[in-house]
Amino acid sequence: MRRWIGLLFLLALASAQVVREGWVRFSPGPNAAAYLTLENPGDLPLRLVGARTPVAERVELHETFMREVEGKKVMGMRPVPFLEVPPKGRVELKPGGYHFMLLGLKRPLKAGEEVELDLLFAGGKVLKVVLPVEAR
Repeated sequence: MRRWIGLLFLLALASAQVVREGWVRFSPGPNAAAYLTLENPGDLPLRLVGARTPVAERVELHETFMREVEGKKVMGMRPVPFLEVPPKGRVELKPGGYHFMLLGLKRPLKAGEEVELDLLFAGGKVLKVVLPVEAR
C-alpha cells in the first residue's frame, strides 16, 4: 500500500507544476531577486524547497516582512525553508512578498538576457525554468 501511495505521489508531482509570469530583477550589484507564479493543478500539495542557478553561488527562498523600529515601519526579509503550493492552488513570488534571492552573482546580469533557474521540490523533483532579466 505504501508503495502505491509513493508512486501516486510521484506521478502527481511529475505533472503538477506550472510556472507563469516569471522574471529576474535587473541589479548591478552582487545579488538579484527572482519572481514567478507557481500553479499546482494537481490533487496533492507541492513543497517548493529551493532553487539553483548557474549565475549565482547560491539561491535562497525569502519572504518580505514589515516591522516597527523606533515608531517607523521598516521592511526586511528573511529566509524560509519551503513554500507549500496547495492542490488546485497557486503561490506568487513577487516584490514585497515571497521571492528567490540569487546571492553571489558570478557576473553582472543585463536587462534582456535570460537566466536558467532549477526549482527544487520535496521528493527530488526539479523543474527547469528560464526567466528574463527585467529593469522594473
